[in-house]
Amino acid sequence: MRFLIFDFEVFKEDTLLGVKILDKDGDRYFQTWSLEEIASFYMENKDNAIWIGHNNKFYDNLILQAIVKGKNQKYIKELNDKIVVNGEKKYLNIPLIYYDLISNHFAGLKTIECVVGKNISETEVDFNLDRKLTEEEKLSTEKYNRDDLDQTYDDFKLLYDEFQLRLDIISEFNLEMSALNATEAQIAAMVLGAKRIPGIENQKVPPIFYENLKIKNQDVLNYYFNETFKTDEKLQFELCGVTHQMGNGGLHGAKNNCWCDEALYLDVSGYYNLIMILFNLFSRTIPKEGIEKYTHMYYEQLELKKLGLKQKRQAYKVILLAVWGAMKNQYTDFYDIEKGSLITITGQLFLIDLLEKMEGKIDLIQSNTDGIMVKPINGHTKEEILDIVKEWCDRTGFVIEPKTIYNIIQRDVNNYLYLDDKKKIHTKGEALKHYAGDKSPFDTNSYQSKEPLIIAKGIVDYLVYDIAPEETVEKYKNNLRLFQYICKKNSFDWLEYELKSNNEIISTTKLQNVNRVFASNSKDTIGQVYKRKVEGKKDKYQNLPDNVFVYNDEILSENSIIELSKKIDYNYYVQRICERILEFLPE
Repeated sequence: MRFLIFDFEVFKEDTLLGVKILDKDGDRYFQTWSLEEIASFYMENKDNAIWIGHNNKFYDNLILQAIVKGKNQKYIKELNDKIVVNGEKKYLNIPLIYYDLISNHFAGLKTIECVVGKNISETEVDFNLDRKLTEEEKLSTEKYNRDDLDQTYDDFKLLYDEFQLRLDIISEFNLEMSALNATEAQIAAMVLGAKRIPGIENQKVPPIFYENLKIKNQDVLNYYFNETFKTDEKLQFELCGVTHQMGNGGLHGAKNNCWCDEALYLDVSGYYNLIMILFNLFSRTIPKEGIEKYTHMYYEQLELKKLGLKQKRQAYKVILLAVWGAMKNQYTDFYDIEKGSLITITGQLFLIDLLEKMEGKIDLIQSNTDGIMVKPINGHTKEEILDIVKEWCDRTGFVIEPKTIYNIIQRDVNNYLYLDDKKKIHTKGEALKHYAGDKSPFDTNSYQSKEPLIIAKGIVDYLVYDIAPEETVEKYKNNLRLFQYICKKNSFDWLEYELKSNNEIISTTKLQNVNRVFASNSKDTIGQVYKRKVEGKKDKYQNLPDNVFVYNDEILSENSIIELSKKIDYNYYVQRICERILEFLPE
């Protein structure tokens, strides 16, 4: 089966289809402005190809459908505007085997071009031209289209493992190829036979009495049995010397600005999966056969892990992990908010149970949803703590595989880092989670980072390796991808760049929808990016330095690095890293 990377460009009087064809004969482009040729190309490839795009589910597929159904150019442009301008959602009803690369990664194509350092290619031809395009404009659009096809192909290569996993799931569970573009919750519903039950949120499920739950804190028990947990009200209490909060979002407690050389990380394996299995807290939309299948898959994947059969285990895990989250989503076949809330609160109750048994024996670093970090104190040993864990596991049926972790540095419950026994760095939180940002943007979701990736890199270098921010910035200053801000139009009508000298505006430039921005070292001018609305609203773009410049060409070549380095204020990045390091230092 061949792969077709495809992308449409729609104007008032013209429509271009661009395709990068990948098959046994190699890679090649196909581009046409003829609606008849587009329809013929579809007929030739609808049964023997997988059509791959970037947001094709809600755009390119629908343009293709209109053409295949014989709609004229006027209709196609109106459809384009309904989707792009008005945000209307429409759906496919022609045969098409397709895969949308942003199903699990909500990043625009131009954003990815920015992240990886390419020219952020936006067409120079106005999509709203009130006439047919000239030949020169067509050639320019074709080049722009090929750039988009090449970026989509690069993204496909980076995401190929995810694509292959979806094919493995289809094969393992004998699903139709249409499952290629289904959500994970939809696939899990297919496999388990879940069917939505209208009004299920009104069919109340009272709190369950668990004979193997041993909690002393009466406030916690009242919060549970009085069903207060089903409201927005949270319960705050002290446990192991740390203030905790429990509620619909989970259990949270941590020592702020805590540094610890070594600790036990007690993470409950497959916590929510096991809660469903052990206490029959499955969504009521899953039939008995589906529950049996889910239970079998959970224990089977544990055996697959022992055997090293990663491929089949991953297929099972997609189904296992999809169910709980979908139970709180009213748009899925698993929707059962009553059972979903019981799962969450049950997990919190049993973690509190475990922590109560450790009171006075541990220094608690943090409690968070399905795991805790602890350090033995007051003469108590690691072995004693593990004995408590074993008793808890034997009594409850849950599984904990204790890990020793090192160099724990914690700002708060949601921002911390630690090293495992192989010296691998683990990070969490807005300040640190994009630390490995020089890897694939899809591996780290670095396209979501609000600050340049060098900031997280500098924080970790200092906290873990005692490397000064100046050294980190100097070492990586030729990798300009680490220093860029990504400024996107999003819900605003446009972005503009304002340049001032002596507090007087000397120029205002309308920007692209996606832009690459750097801190500027200019002493003569001050540049800033603003978000604009038609009705006059003007806001400074968040998180930017006080002085910036915009550069949307590629930043990978030696010439670009040399020229831009003359304009970049590297001292700003050093100062910003220092500011963020201070957030983690003990008070």
